[in-house]
Amino acid sequence: MEIKSIVTTNHALQTVRSEFDWLKENASVAFAHKFRDDFQTQVENILPSYLSYPECRYLPTKNNIYRNIIWGNYLIIYKILKKEILVLGIFHTRQNPKKLKAFKRIRK
Repeated sequence: MEIKSIVTTNHALQTVRSEFDWLKENASVAFAHKFRDDFQTQVENILPSYLSYPECRYLPTKNNIYRNIIWGNYLIIYKILKKEILVLGIFHTRQNPKKLKAFKRIRK
């Protein structure tokens, strides 16, 4: 299985944008920009070794297609498809983990 690309879903972009806006208002503009840039860096680092990240324990499957990156207080959830990686979104770890089940319904 050769994966060649990473696709970020609209849901992921919306969650990053809403977190960016919240940080801009409640923290600082510089910190919000750093958050957005760090997210992009984390996503770009998935591809060389996408199997090295742990399976998302809140989204168990037989073939371990849902993985997560622990990034500070956030989880970046992604799905391994046949030819691409699908970044589903970010999840703040202080939220109820049951909300993560909705990530299974996210499509491109």
